[in-house]
Amino acid sequence: MEADFKKTVRYIVSVALAGLLLYASFRGVEWSDFASGLKECRWWFLLMSMFAGAAAFMLRGFRWRHLLSPLSDGEIRRIDCYDAVTIGNVSNMVFPFLGEFVRCGLVSRKQKIRYDKVLGTVALERVWDMLSVAVLFMILFVFTWVRFGAFFTERIWIPLTSRFTWVVWLILAIILVTGCMILYAIVRYRGNNPLLRKLHDAFAGLYQGFGSVIRMDRKWMFMIETALIWAMYWLQIVFLTHAFPAAAGMGVVDALFIMLAGSIASFVPVPGGFGAYHYLVALSLSSLYGFSWQMGIVFATIAHESQALTMIITGAASFLRQSLKKNE
Repeated sequence: MEADFKKTVRYIVSVALAGLLLYASFRGVEWSDFASGLKECRWWFLLMSMFAGAAAFMLRGFRWRHLLSPLSDGEIRRIDCYDAVTIGNVSNMVFPFLGEFVRCGLVSRKQKIRYDKVLGTVALERVWDMLSVAVLFMILFVFTWVRFGAFFTERIWIPLTSRFTWVVWLILAIILVTGCMILYAIVRYRGNNPLLRKLHDAFAGLYQGFGSVIRMDRKWMFMIETALIWAMYWLQIVFLTHAFPAAAGMGVVDALFIMLAGSIASFVPVPGGFGAYHYLVALSLSSLYGFSWQMGIVFATIAHESQALTMIITGAASFLRQSLKKNE
C-alpha cells in the first residue's frame, strides 16, 4: 500500500511539472496564429520525419540486442528487442522512465535472462546516449561557438546552474555519502544478512549487464548503429524544417542544434517530455532565429506530437504482435 502511494505521488508530481511547463510554453500564444501555422505545414515532409523516427526506434532495438547477446545462451531475435523498445516508448508517455523497466521485463521474461542484468544494459545505453549528446554538443560548439555557444550558456546553462544553491549541493553530498555507506554495508555484511545478500546479487547483475559492452561481438556495429540512431533524430528535424515554411531558412547545422536543445528535455522527469521539449525548442527558435514565440511553439508542437504519434503507432503494432504470439 505504501509503495502504491509513493508511485501515485511521483506520478502526480511529474504530471503537475509537465502541466506547469506546458502552461509556461503556451502562455500568451495567439491561437489564431497557432492554427494558421499548422495549416501551412507541408505534411509530406512531416511523414518523412515520422519515418525517420520509426527508423531510430528500429536501430535502438538492434543496438540493444548487441548488449544483450553476451548475457543469453540462446538467440535473441531482433524483432523482440524492437518490440520491447517501442512498447517501452509508449510506457514513458504515461510515467517518466517507466518504459526502461517495462522493456527490461519483456526481454527478461522472453529470453530467460535475469532482470537486473537486462537493466544493467539499459543503464549502459543511457550513459552511452548521454556521452553521444555531449560529444555532439562539443563538436557543434567548437565550429559554431559564436552562434550557438552564447545562447546555450546564457539561456540554458546559467539559469539551470544558478538554481544549484549550497543547499542543493549539501543534499547531493549527503545522498552521495549515504549511497557509499549503503554500498559498503552491502559488500561487507552480505554474508550475515539475507536482504543485503539479495541486494548484492542485484548489484552484481547490474554490473554484469553494464559490462556487456566489453564482451559483445561486433563492437564496430554497435558504434555504427549509435551514429545512425542520432542521424535519424537529426533527419527528423531536417525534414521538419522543410515541412514548416517559417523554418525554410534553417540549414542542417541549425537542425542539429534544435535536435540537441530538444534532447535536454529527455532528462526532465515529465511523461514523454511534455512541456519541457516545447519550452526548450521554442526558446531556441525565438532567441536565435527570430521566430515569434507562438511560431516556435507551433514548430515544437508539430515536432513533439509527430514523434509521440510515431511512438503510439509503433508501440501499438508491437503490443499487438507480442499479444498474437502469446495466443499461438
